[in-house]
Amino acid sequence: MTGVRRRPGRRGGSACLASRLRQALLLLVMARSAASAQSAALPQGTAAVTAQITVAGTVLAQSDGTPVMLAELRVGRTGVRARTDAAGAFRLVAAVGDSLQVRALGFAERRLVVTGPTLRITLVPLATVLPVFTTTMGQRVIRASESPRSVTVISRKELEAVAAVSANQILRQLPGLQELPAPPSKTSISIRGFDDSRVLVLVDGEPVAGALMESRDIGRLSTIATERIEVTKGPSSVEFGSDALGGVINLVQAAPTTRLTIDAVARDGGLGRQESSVGVSQTVGKLGYRVNGGWRQSDRLTGYNAVGSTFNRIYDVRSDVRYALPNQWTLRLDMQGSQERQRFPVNTAFNGFIDNRGGQGFAEARGPLGGGNLRARAFVQRFVYQYRQSRGLLPIQGSADSLEQRERQERFLLSYTRVVGRHALDVGAQRSHRTLVAPRKVTGDSAAEQVTEVFARDAWTVGPLLMTAGARHTSSTLWGSSANPSIGVAWQASSGVRVRSNVARGFRAPGFKEIRYTFTNPAGGYTLSGNPDLLPESSWSTSLGGTWAPSTSLSIDVEAYRNDVSGLVDWRYEGDNAAGFQSYRYVNVARARTQGVELNAQGRVGATELTVGYDFLRARDLNAGLPLSRRATHTARVRAAHEWRVRHGLSGDASIRYTGNAPLIGIPSGAPITGPFSTESGIIGRQGALLSVDTQLRLAITRELEASGGVNNLLNQQPELWTPAFARQVYVGLRWRWSASSSTP
Repeated sequence: MTGVRRRPGRRGGSACLASRLRQALLLLVMARSAASAQSAALPQGTAAVTAQITVAGTVLAQSDGTPVMLAELRVGRTGVRARTDAAGAFRLVAAVGDSLQVRALGFAERRLVVTGPTLRITLVPLATVLPVFTTTMGQRVIRASESPRSVTVISRKELEAVAAVSANQILRQLPGLQELPAPPSKTSISIRGFDDSRVLVLVDGEPVAGALMESRDIGRLSTIATERIEVTKGPSSVEFGSDALGGVINLVQAAPTTRLTIDAVARDGGLGRQESSVGVSQTVGKLGYRVNGGWRQSDRLTGYNAVGSTFNRIYDVRSDVRYALPNQWTLRLDMQGSQERQRFPVNTAFNGFIDNRGGQGFAEARGPLGGGNLRARAFVQRFVYQYRQSRGLLPIQGSADSLEQRERQERFLLSYTRVVGRHALDVGAQRSHRTLVAPRKVTGDSAAEQVTEVFARDAWTVGPLLMTAGARHTSSTLWGSSANPSIGVAWQASSGVRVRSNVARGFRAPGFKEIRYTFTNPAGGYTLSGNPDLLPESSWSTSLGGTWAPSTSLSIDVEAYRNDVSGLVDWRYEGDNAAGFQSYRYVNVARARTQGVELNAQGRVGATELTVGYDFLRARDLNAGLPLSRRATHTARVRAAHEWRVRHGLSGDASIRYTGNAPLIGIPSGAPITGPFSTESGIIGRQGALLSVDTQLRLAITRELEASGGVNNLLNQQPELWTPAFARQVYVGLRWRWSASSSTP
């Protein structure tokens, strides 16, 4: 055997290879058997299970990219369901390739396929629900589709289309809203028959200055930096608290822009109209800011149509700073201030002067907590009012009632929102401290009040139904307490039909002057006294409405409403006092009812937008059996807007508003005040009907520069006894808007 070489390990290697082949074959057989067993265990026609993953994402509105809350997502294969939270976020278990069905009230249903662990889903709004937002309790912003209430939202585009620098200039054009004078120098907006202190006026959800001394003036409210104006019609005390008997007007300020933006406007026109404003806005990293300032003046007052010495000038400044913290928390600091001088003839010899100074602001923190969203806000307000007189054009120090009246408010809010199944829950509490200093006006020259409020609201969906229920309890150290509930339902009957209904209770707390007022007028021979036993005014409101949208370019909305108010504060004659003066006292005696039907339609044909609105109103004093003073039965508006391709854009806007004639209610001889609820009053005349035509053209000369010109009250209508109506006014303006993005290709 010598000389024969053997390759070492050859036989052993062959055996090892054969063993490995046998093991692989055995594993293959076992795998096939397991697969067969698994397939047999599945229902007939079902494919093998694909690996499941956790899918996270957001549901957004296609129109504006904002989150959609309470959207329902359903996995087609397994039936797994999930709902979006307040930020539009969701999480569910599915497999790549699974079909996903997404539904949300007010949006068209969408079906898609799961493509990975992250999804960004957009939904198309239905034509029956306007793509607008409104503020509700706890300062939470909701969509129109999340509420059964009647809400009108005025956009920034519409404010610019009518060159409205004060809120009353646009609000008086809406059907169901009327501008009413409040002599000597202010005006208020009536919503469905109720005005002044029975309409709550807010800026970013906080009360405007002057409310404590009953010196609210809607013409004082500047629209600089305003993104939109929300008008909620009917009692809204569950969402907003006291004073929301007729409705709520809320001016919402614009957020800081993403890029550096500078905006400047200047106008000049008839009746002494002059105004200008400038604003700067930017976001740098996590910090965004906006600062706006402006001034305006004219030789007319909003509630006093007189010539000669009449004059009004207002300076405004507004700022907003927002900072993004980790974990989706944000901080916001908002501040604003104003200064106003009004001058008007008191008689043939003297002019009256009113000087107002005010400032307010809030600090807010909000973000996710415990599966929901928490919001904390602290608000502070100061306001000073002073009245003087003079024979000339400047006030004389110490003349007339020159003592300053001062009001101060502090409010602290804590609210929480969370989605639980089909429910969106809002709960919160608010604490307010209010002080009024009014020498010789209230007992002891000053008064203070502590107000505590707790509220809750639930909105839940069941298929095509949205149901809401809420309540607010308010207690005061000055007048007691009040509890107010509301309930509503909205039914999306089809993609083109939506029906809604709402029942709510509202209240208005008696003011400082009504409770603590003591005033004597020797020349008039009367004394007016407050009543510490006054109770809040209260109302019940019912509404039923619907929207029909046969196409995306046409929608028609109709709503019937009724508002019954009791315990209205009025004055009552109580005899002559020891000095021989007539003595009057505030009491809860009056009752009133407003009811009517409102119709709105809007459509678009090419580059033309058309809006038509009409409101039929019956407003009556139930004690006297007479209509409420100055409330017109018919109000209507037709607005058309069109765009042309001229240079960088030419746009035109024309608005025709009609306010029918209205009764004027008189007062008995010697009465100290005028009021729509006087039980002894009678009709002494009628305020004439007004047909006002307002037009404006705006031409973009360059991408940054725009020229404009317009006419208010084109037909020069000045009806008899209509004090807020001014003569024809022609104006021209320039606007320069520069953004860092516009200078880049």
